[in-house]
Amino acid sequence: MRFSMQCTNEEKVVKRCIGDFHDLPWVDEIVVIDGGSNDYTVQELKQFSKVKVFHHPWTDEYHNMNCVQRNIGLSYFQENEWFFMLDFDERMSDGLKELLRIHSEKGQYSDWGNVDLINVARRTIEPIRYEDSPHAIIDEDGWPVVSHQIGQWPDYQPRLIRKNYHLHWVNCPHHVLDGVKEQNYYGHDCFLWHFDKDDARDRERIEKKWLRNKLRREELGLSDDVFTSSVKPELFQYTQGYFK
Repeated sequence: MRFSMQCTNEEKVVKRCIGDFHDLPWVDEIVVIDGGSNDYTVQELKQFSKVKVFHHPWTDEYHNMNCVQRNIGLSYFQENEWFFMLDFDERMSDGLKELLRIHSEKGQYSDWGNVDLINVARRTIEPIRYEDSPHAIIDEDGWPVVSHQIGQWPDYQPRLIRKNYHLHWVNCPHHVLDGVKEQNYYGHDCFLWHFDKDDARDRERIEKKWLRNKLRREELGLSDDVFTSSVKPELFQYTQGYFK
């Protein structure tokens, strides 16, 4: 099976993310779209023999460009090819790895019929942080020590995809895969771990970018993305004076 990933300046998490599944025998290739990293991300990626890096520089804001990069990633897969999409802050559960192994070793996915998308449950967790510090405590395996689950569960994400030329990623920041004919869902022990940022300040910067997008949509009279969201109390001050 081949994987699709995208990144920009992820040098600190490359080893733990790619190393977690790179050496599994059913993993054939990992396609990574790099948005123009100016740190050692690409050098770290090149340490892994199954990784192929393609450079497509970012020209827009974080989540807007992330959507563009996902569409670019689609172009590196063949019609009717199944592939798995993974982010650098995600880790596959043992159950999910086993599911992918079974289907990969079969060499075909006939038991899924006409399904061309499998949505995988995602469990978002808050890491334990050092006292009076935004930094997460890192475990021996390189991943943050888990504190507790946060957010929605199951937070289904489009991850196992059969390529067809109608597929296209749309919307920001909550991306939607358009052009899907039939889809299914996997949960239970087949899920993704989604780790909040090692440095909480990175999460704050992303939340502010989301807020700008939300306020601009309201200003233009557009709907509030895929679902309605409220402004976090700690970010409410940034809404003041936005509308004139």
